[in-house]
Amino acid sequence: MLLFEAAGLTHKGDTRMEPRHWIPAAAFAALAGIAVHYGAERNAAGWRYRRTVTVSHTITRADLTDFPLLVSFSDPGLRSTAHGGHVAQPHAGDVFFTAADGKTVLHREIEDYDPAGGTLTAWVRIPRLSSSADTVLHLRYGGSAAPRQEPKAVWDSGFRLVLHLARNQGAYLDSTARPNAIKSGQAGVRAGDGIIGAAAELDGRRGSIEIAPAAALHTQSALTVEAWVNSASGRTEGIQSIVSRWSPRETMDRFEAYDAGRTSGLDTIGFFGAVFDGRYVYFVAQYDGRERHGKFLRYDTHGPFHAAASWSAYDAGNTGGMNTKGYYGGAFDGRYVYFSPRLDSKGPHSRVLRYDTRGEFTSARSWEAHDAGDPVSHQGAVFDGRYVYFLPGSEGKGKSGKVLRYDTRAPFHERSSYATYDASRTSGLETTDYDGGVFDGRYIYLSPLSNIPIRYDTSKEFTDSASWEAFDSGLMNVNTCVGAVFDGRYVYYVPYGENNVVVRFDTTAPFTSRAAWSGFTYPPVSKRNGYDGGAFDGRYMYFVPFWDPKAPQGRQFHGVVLRYDTQGDFKSPGSWAARDAGLTSGLKTIGFNAGAFDGRYLYFAPWREQAGPGGIMDIVPHGRVLRYDTVGAGGSFSLRYSDYGHNGGLGAALPGPSFLVNTDRGARGARANRSLPRGWHDLAGVYDGKAVRLYVDGELAAEQPAAGAVLSGGASVAVGRIPGGAGGFAGAVDEVRVSAVARSADWLKAQYENQKAPFAAIRLGKEESAAR
Repeated sequence: MLLFEAAGLTHKGDTRMEPRHWIPAAAFAALAGIAVHYGAERNAAGWRYRRTVTVSHTITRADLTDFPLLVSFSDPGLRSTAHGGHVAQPHAGDVFFTAADGKTVLHREIEDYDPAGGTLTAWVRIPRLSSSADTVLHLRYGGSAAPRQEPKAVWDSGFRLVLHLARNQGAYLDSTARPNAIKSGQAGVRAGDGIIGAAAELDGRRGSIEIAPAAALHTQSALTVEAWVNSASGRTEGIQSIVSRWSPRETMDRFEAYDAGRTSGLDTIGFFGAVFDGRYVYFVAQYDGRERHGKFLRYDTHGPFHAAASWSAYDAGNTGGMNTKGYYGGAFDGRYVYFSPRLDSKGPHSRVLRYDTRGEFTSARSWEAHDAGDPVSHQGAVFDGRYVYFLPGSEGKGKSGKVLRYDTRAPFHERSSYATYDASRTSGLETTDYDGGVFDGRYIYLSPLSNIPIRYDTSKEFTDSASWEAFDSGLMNVNTCVGAVFDGRYVYYVPYGENNVVVRFDTTAPFTSRAAWSGFTYPPVSKRNGYDGGAFDGRYMYFVPFWDPKAPQGRQFHGVVLRYDTQGDFKSPGSWAARDAGLTSGLKTIGFNAGAFDGRYLYFAPWREQAGPGGIMDIVPHGRVLRYDTVGAGGSFSLRYSDYGHNGGLGAALPGPSFLVNTDRGARGARANRSLPRGWHDLAGVYDGKAVRLYVDGELAAEQPAAGAVLSGGASVAVGRIPGGAGGFAGAVDEVRVSAVARSADWLKAQYENQKAPFAAIRLGKEESAAR
């Protein structure tokens, strides 16, 4: 006979689960969601003590039904009889709650009880939580045992997974009635203090808790994913997964291409990098075969990839009456997309261009430009949550080390909003000419086109040379790199041209320690040199194919995508794979310059397909966009503390939490676009078939329209990392919940207010003798 545990109780310092009552599964089905009734006389006779529990109506903005209320008190009367109190059972087996009528016994789950201190933590299912009048309950105790009931019924049928993340007999338990199998006790996970009782402390590397695939976790039309988190590292970039059912594809066989070379009646070819703003991918205007141009191409990721209606273009080449042409990568700050100035027809320029994503893409009023005044060829941008850093390439006829920084909190057109630092002699080395970079939550890493990697400590003064350091990497072959990618621990420098060594740096070690650097020579795997930018999908690191100068004339530009499995040995060929995507969808798809990543698809920015009659400097650009599906149907949802370590190699990514939902129409996501301060935070992602929403601490942080059926994929659900992958979160996780319903904003706000301070809005009355 299948049995359910009717009351699993613990007390502080004791991880044992003590079963109080057992009932058949059929009986549970009858009891679930049904209040239990007892006569008032029996209540008075069987349980000696009672107290009024008053829940303030201010806890919620709307009436809520079947709400799981957290009730937590510490009172001498709630000590066990052995410690001078009145709770008769050592594990609070006699404690229960009734409605205001004193007869209706409410379902409750006791999460924690300390008999010596008289501290009780319980979840109580409230049939109706009022927003206009205080809700009154009665707490009873002091009897031989509480009325028989089902703690799992505290969680209504919409809940598919509820983890309090307190270990019981060495395991984590699901508080719902679902048959979810939980793997616990893995290395890298330990018990810690939570927002409510205990929590799971994850090390950010190996630590995770995995829930095996189960039908109960499948949902197509509605979804809510919740967790409390407290980051230990404070890092705000890299994929740091909190709760994910998301499994990157192992086979590299989902490429497709679209020729966007004639979009909106413009000659849209020749781009340097791309930027993703949460819905749209912007391909950055560079050169069209005749001149440096300002024709920006945009793809709506909510539309079909092969439909012309999903694509639009705008010529921003004369913004503000300036020559705003020739850009190289960019960054998004949550509202504006900034494009990094590189070259116009005369040479390097410093005219920063930005687009307001709240305006119409093809309206001149949505665009503005500012000349920062120092004509330096900037090559890529990095965003740290406040500042955009434009990375130095060349100036005049030489190389530059001048980093331009813009304060996104300051007026765009004021000179004081910009600062420049010349990093060209960092650590006494020749530190000039950089191409792309990455942010790890504290440091900005510049990818060296000319040998010497450098980094800047964003916690220190920008123009102080002590804030900068360099590493003489000559023996490590860190040379001629374009772009860098961060996986949460390592920074990978993307090898360009003849460079055939992928080098990575361990960010947990000193920057100048040679032991922190390692390299892998890859040509036996890909049979091609020359990559340009990259991206990370939570497990795999991708390198964007461009140009191999060692190949025969006419075959130098290529489409061989190189990939590294971050779960394997970095120096083992078995961890690496390559796929020639040079002929995709009947199109010639070669010669790309970085790209962008929307959480599911990687978009390669079209640049060059061959050299012209005048040689390698005679550029023949193209407009054929290649994209790769990194997940397919293998993902359902992913709630993250932070997202991409770098958006395609040359376009900076946003820090802060995000929520992704994988539908049959593509990935849909909402991003907070801001870092979270240290401490506990409540994150919740909601999808209702019309929109995807992200809530932070009970408030709506981001929203995007979205439609489509959620894909199940059959993947596990993992807490603390991408299932089977990386994306590790370093810190504490508590109160994980997955629901097959879209919880309302009022419900989520009430949960946050209730859980962040359970003592604040709930009042415990004086102890009374039930016999009076």
